[in-house]
Amino acid sequence: MARPAPPPADGEPGAPALLDDALRDVLDGVDAPALVFLPGGRIAAVNRAMARLPGGPAPGETIGAIIDRLHARCADGSPLVRGEVVVHGGRVELTLLDGTVYRTVITSTPVARDGTIVAALSVWHDFGALVRRLSAER
Repeated sequence: MARPAPPPADGEPGAPALLDDALRDVLDGVDAPALVFLPGGRIAAVNRAMARLPGGPAPGETIGAIIDRLHARCADGSPLVRGEVVVHGGRVELTLLDGTVYRTVITSTPVARDGTIVAALSVWHDFGALVRRLSAER
């Protein structure tokens, strides 16, 4: 049996109704890079902070494609494999389009509608900036 086509990304005809004004306000209210992705891993929306990352995720892409394109790896340098479960709060390193290694702690929260998980809000906390700030404070 063939898998159903993934739902369209935000801005495409038939975009999921879950991306209402309230969820967009929450997404853009997050200072760190953040995105909403749908079951199956397709990115539905990104906030302004995510859009500023050189070559960062964009609506319509899949999480798997991002893992490949940004050479995602675990904090110990081992590759992050497509389909691998990322531990909530786990550290991940990505190589951005400009060559910057972006060290992040990724946290994700399910978005539910009528008791059904319809998406997830994922926030990429800049772990490298936190380490630099703590070092400067010492």
